[in-house]
Amino acid sequence: MTLKGLTKVFISGFYENLERIILGNDRYTSKEMTAEILKGIELPSSVFSEICIGCGGCKNACPTNAIEMIPVEPVKITETYSKEAIPKIDYDKCIYCLYCHDFCPVFALFNEVSPIHPRHVGEDIIQVDLSKLLEKPIEIPEEQLSKIAKILSINISGIVKREKKANSKV
Repeated sequence: MTLKGLTKVFISGFYENLERIILGNDRYTSKEMTAEILKGIELPSSVFSEICIGCGGCKNACPTNAIEMIPVEPVKITETYSKEAIPKIDYDKCIYCLYCHDFCPVFALFNEVSPIHPRHVGEDIIQVDLSKLLEKPIEIPEEQLSKIAKILSINISGIVKREKKANSKV
């Protein structure tokens, strides 16, 4: 196949997929029908709100903007930080890339179960003391920490440092 032929195949495939994604062409069911089918069905839980620190890292990492941070009654996690929102996944936009899971600092920095997973976080009740979690040492390379810190809505390293400082004075 010539370069011209490959270019033609690429452009036509790009156009067909772009049209399908943007306009919703080639859907087997309409959004209305999908909503009607799912009416009364409880979808699996995708967020353990109890162990989420509300940093917004999942929202910032999401390539399709499928995550919205929903305001909650402020929950004091440490002396210097309160959780004010938790994530909610829009499954019409989610592509199940798992960035939300992988970039969550609870998982990525502190090696605990991630509080977010687009498929299902599980049924088990997980007990994690968030104030103790932020006291744990971060055992990842500085380069990886800086990559994760760039997507967070909060300054996680600053919170951890302030907590260590506050605890050392006690």
